[in-house]
Amino acid sequence: MMAISGLFISFFLVIHLIGNLILIIPESFFPIEFWGNVANVHDMYNAYSHFLVHFWPVSFIAWILYAFIIIHIVDAIMITYQNNKSRGDKYVITDRTSSKWYARNMGILGTILAGFIVIHMAQFWLKYKVLGVEEDLYNLVVATFKVGWFVLLYVISIIAMGFHLIHGIESAHTSLGLHQKKAVKFIKKFALWFSVALTILYAIIPIIIYFKDI
Repeated sequence: MMAISGLFISFFLVIHLIGNLILIIPESFFPIEFWGNVANVHDMYNAYSHFLVHFWPVSFIAWILYAFIIIHIVDAIMITYQNNKSRGDKYVITDRTSSKWYARNMGILGTILAGFIVIHMAQFWLKYKVLGVEEDLYNLVVATFKVGWFVLLYVISIIAMGFHLIHGIESAHTSLGLHQKKAVKFIKKFALWFSVALTILYAIIPIIIYFKDI
């Protein structure tokens, strides 16, 4: 369940990123005539957000995502508890050269992400998705990314996400039975480049908005 939920969340991150990249599309690209009355970034992002909330198949998948996030967190807590319990007395000297630091600190990285998700969803998801407040989401996002401390928190959380993904994608495929040498080698490279790409693309969005004159 840890592997399946983690990979599903990774898939969601790609879809979520595609939507968020609308925020930094240059205004010179508009008007985009193929999307109805959309005339600029502001209208396009709000149209995209409205679609996510009111198109029921997307809403259905979203609730599956929420369930997977909860499963992922609960499963992580249980695995950590079981590992600590089965470890028993700790050795005086521990060899840590065989594993990366982010692999040894997945719990810390996951805790940072869990805290960020709570803040992030309270700001955007709660009112718009649950309470049904038809707020101008574009203006809300831009106003949020004009706050320096939040941009810093966002970027730090995204970096934590990147390191979490590198080890998570590797271990998820191993848990699902991909142990062949060639497959493992490919998955390690894919996990690294996939995580780096997502981290950079997610991080540049608030940075660009913060410094952009909007």
